[in-house]
Amino acid sequence: MKTEKTGRKTGALTYPWIVLAVGAIGVVINVTDWFVGDGRPQPYDVFPLLLVLWAAGDLLKKPRPAAARAMRGTAAVLLCAAGLAAGIPAAAALVRGEPFDWLDLILGVLVVLYALAGASALAMRKGARRAAVREGARIGENGPYERS
Repeated sequence: MKTEKTGRKTGALTYPWIVLAVGAIGVVINVTDWFVGDGRPQPYDVFPLLLVLWAAGDLLKKPRPAAARAMRGTAAVLLCAAGLAAGIPAAAALVRGEPFDWLDLILGVLVVLYALAGASALAMRKGARRAAVREGARIGENGPYERS
């Protein structure tokens, strides 16, 4: 890792590197558990992989922004899939009056709220972009979305 001012390498670990290491250890533990244990992956076994993807996206933000966006997008899709895979059966069991796992139900509700927040943020960003183009902003004000 290099510092921005001097360009020299430092030996300090940053937060994304620590998260990447912890997530990688979790992925190895889950994969080992699938082979040695019962062999059935659970929806929440994907969370160490999410840590790896988000940390890798953070580390790639400056050198490769497109790859960082792809990793973050993949992590978001996996998060929604895992949360819905755990939450939908718990919600169905709740409606039927059967016993259910509260953790799975809460995870499903949180993922739905996460997806709604992400969708609303995207909608607001697109609306602001359209408004800026519609108002006829000055040259250079719209950034890369400006038409010549």
